Amino acid sequence: MLKRALGGLLLALWLSGCAMQPAPAPSLAALPVAPAQTLQLRFEHAGETHLMIGVLRRDTDSLRLVLLSPQGQRLLSWQRDASGAQMHSAVWQPPFDAAWLGSRLAWSLWPAEALQQAFSGSRWRLQGSPQERAIYYRKQLIAKVKMDGHCRLIDDLDAGYQLTITVADAARNTTPCPSF
Repeated sequence: MLKRALGGLLLALWLSGCAMQPAPAPSLAALPVAPAQTLQLRFEHAGETHLMIGVLRRDTDSLRLVLLSPQGQRLLSWQRDASGAQMHSAVWQPPFDAAWLGSRLAWSLWPAEALQQAFSGSRWRLQGSPQERAIYYRKQLIAKVKMDGHCRLIDDLDAGYQLTITVADAARNTTPCPSF
């Protein structure tokens, strides 16, 4: 009986060590301060597509993203500052948490050098070119990120999501993204 209990405990400890750890976040200082951007976001998962409008703002001490429905209703507010990532939503419970959204934004917004520095000493790894990135946890490919000027495609292979982010002009017009 004791052997079985110890075996179960060892198996649980081993499996918990195999669980994916959150991706380390790059320094906010590595992302240049920029004027607010209006974005069109397309979330795709399990055959469903959700279009949203986003407003992204980077100031000296935080990065903020507000997601709106196509009709303009505020769906959620996300912020990353010295305290970490937080998300607030009164009308919509997204299928992801603040850390997930923050890591996916970081993988597409931060310079590769900042991601490499953040991943240093962890089980996370970045490979790729200026236009394409591959994010690995241990030896498992977690996500692919493709970037072309005003368009970013984040293909989260682990969670089964695709997020396309397109920068829009003041009238919310976007230029079609290339076929990734």
